Amino acid sequence: MASKRKYWRDSLGTPTAIVLFRTIDQWRFALYFTEPQGVADGYLTHPEADGEPAEAQAAAYLKAEEFAGRPLTVSWRPSEKPDRWEGTITAHTGERPATHAVG
Repeated sequence: MASKRKYWRDSLGTPTAIVLFRTIDQWRFALYFTEPQGVADGYLTHPEADGEPAEAQAAAYLKAEEFAGRPLTVSWRPSEKPDRWEGTITAHTGERPATHAVG
């Protein structure tokens, strides 16, 4: 039987955007999918909240690839809101992971 996390990841669609933002305690991210539509979100254990944005972007990128199950290309841009960055996923390398049924 597949783990719930694996099944949940495989049921997401194509990643199209990522948002990264700094809170008082940590960096957080949200990854947006289409076909089927969905959102995966969470926090980064590294870097710390006072860490550099470029380091947080690199960590969020790795999380996005983990959720998507394949290599991605992300183009980052600053948001109008402070301590927030938005990324457009412009390329997906490889096939979308197959969906596993839970039995």
